[in-house]
Amino acid sequence: MSDRTAGGRTSGAHRRAAKRAAKRAGRKAARGTVRAARSRGGRFLARGGFAFVGLLHLIVAFLALRVALGGRREHADQSGAVAAIAAAPAGLALLWAGAVCCAALGLWWLSEAVLSSRRAWEGPWTVVTDAGKAAVFLAVGGLFASYALGSRKDSREASQDLTALVLGAPAGQAALVAAGLAVVGSGVYYAWRGLARRFARSEVRPHGRARTPVLAVGVAGYVGKGAALAILGILVVVAAVRLDPTEQTGLDGALRGLAAQPYGTWLLGAIALGLACFGVYSMARAKYGEV
Repeated sequence: MSDRTAGGRTSGAHRRAAKRAAKRAGRKAARGTVRAARSRGGRFLARGGFAFVGLLHLIVAFLALRVALGGRREHADQSGAVAAIAAAPAGLALLWAGAVCCAALGLWWLSEAVLSSRRAWEGPWTVVTDAGKAAVFLAVGGLFASYALGSRKDSREASQDLTALVLGAPAGQAALVAAGLAVVGSGVYYAWRGLARRFARSEVRPHGRARTPVLAVGVAGYVGKGAALAILGILVVVAAVRLDPTEQTGLDGALRGLAAQPYGTWLLGAIALGLACFGVYSMARAKYGEV
């Protein structure tokens, strides 16, 4: 046997051993994530994550209402809401609490994705959606943490920077149009999920007198958030078609653009009410949610 053949076999054995070791490490990490996320402390913090997400929506709704009434200073988006929390008494402590709780909620959804991948009756779409929810809540936790560490970059700047980056890539325009349409589609899905009360089947289990008000704010909240997402998605598509990143102004720009339209003040007020309902629903989910 030649040295070259022996060396090739040795190299192949090393690669297979490395792959097996990587798989074992991945399975161990997945088990650790599931155990941590679904422990008593992990579930408690995850419920706190729902409460902080609800608080963010309530503040965004308040800021949107100010925009509808002519306010021009605060950003009516997540960055504006987190900035308002940072400016409150004990704001730094609230920021770190929000970062930890939202990160715990993200890890809980990540554990759901891991478990869904092991269930024969769960399709790949369930795994993808669970992983997507994990990414969203981890990003919200990261936003809390960045403000706690002193970063103050708002969502509008981040949206424009990301849009410019995508447009500068090969096939970036098509990718951005697809992303915008996906956001519009998610808005339509949110509205349908609320009107059909699909959320009541798997998200919350309110009982007694709490059932009617929780379902009511859930319906209004999902419809209001769906409308906001649809408007945001339309702005993404416009920015892609015009090849102009400044057209992508995030949720704040979408709400301000709506306010400038005929009857926009009333429409924005209705969306603000819907976002507030979603905030109340998220807080109710902290108590009655399936975690």
